[in-house]
Amino acid sequence: MGWSWNDVSVDAGAPSANLVDTPMVSAYLFAAQRTQHVIHTSGPGIINELWSDGSGWHYHDLSAATNAPMGFVGEAYSFEAQRTQHMDYVALDDYHVHELWWDSTGWHLNDLTDATATPSGLTETGGGSPWPAGYVFAHQETQHVNYRRNDGHVIELWWDNIGWHFNDLTLAAYATDVATSFPSGYAFEAQATQHVTYRRDDGHIIELWWDSGVWNHNDLTVATGAPVAYAQYVWYRSGYVFDAQGTQHVIFLGEDFHIHELWWDSNGWHHHDLTNASGAPIGYSFTVPIGYVFAAQGTQHVNYQGADSHIHELWWDSSGWHHNDLTVASGAPATTTEVCVPVGYGFDAQGTQHVFYRDENSHVTQLTWNP
Repeated sequence: MGWSWNDVSVDAGAPSANLVDTPMVSAYLFAAQRTQHVIHTSGPGIINELWSDGSGWHYHDLSAATNAPMGFVGEAYSFEAQRTQHMDYVALDDYHVHELWWDSTGWHLNDLTDATATPSGLTETGGGSPWPAGYVFAHQETQHVNYRRNDGHVIELWWDNIGWHFNDLTLAAYATDVATSFPSGYAFEAQATQHVTYRRDDGHIIELWWDSGVWNHNDLTVATGAPVAYAQYVWYRSGYVFDAQGTQHVIFLGEDFHIHELWWDSNGWHHHDLTNASGAPIGYSFTVPIGYVFAAQGTQHVNYQGADSHIHELWWDSSGWHHNDLTVASGAPATTTEVCVPVGYGFDAQGTQHVFYRDENSHVTQLTWNP
């Protein structure tokens, strides 16, 4: 059937997405319940959830449900081992990192800054990170939330069965780099390692990686001979693992507005210009390319906003990288002319792919691929 689209805001009866403060939606799959979830803000920092089950899309005001302070939406994820959902964000009033989390009794609020006794002044909307990024490390059944401190240090708040803890990853890895973008993290379960990446002030891509209890530091730009990242590139969910091939992938926007890939196999890190490889158009100057794996078909997918305000896809199969204009393929509305961050994932149980973005009407639009 190919690609189609629908207006999730209309389908769910939800308010328009106010992404002046947060230029992305956060979308994830909750495999334990076979549901899909999109988090975004409306109004002055009001946090909303749009979620889909077999009966269609629904709307939930999470701020009202949890009495949460207003804030900047961060990255949301599911913790399948505990059958919970989590969304981390920075509050507008005190700049604390807060968590909205769901279990079978509903949604709850937790102040992670207070829970970890994190030193004060660690995050500000100007010099710090309004968009903390979280991930699950299934090998140890832990959660990890990373953000940039206003002095450029990468901070980790992490959870185990004892509770939440604080860690300064910059100090732990003996790194001297100052992060100028928001950090993004992922776990490489096959190797029982964790990886956090960010851009520093000279455009180099830096990796902090954890193995057997020790954090390490690596300059991926030097390791691969790759070009530097665009100076205004903010970073967001930049890395992913391709389990079927045992590889890691970090995606970024270069100064040439090409989409670049740093990828790792057993021989080390390599660089690949995906724009050249696929013949795709260049990215919009503030686009944030995001990748995911569609395990059901053994493919990789990177989505980004083009200079034409279209959503473009770079996708990989065994024959190499290809380009697809998803806006044209689906007939969907164009993106906002401001920064747009398309977020996607594969729904393996249904054999479908899903990409979400803010359209020109400030609605949340979904692009869906069916075989």
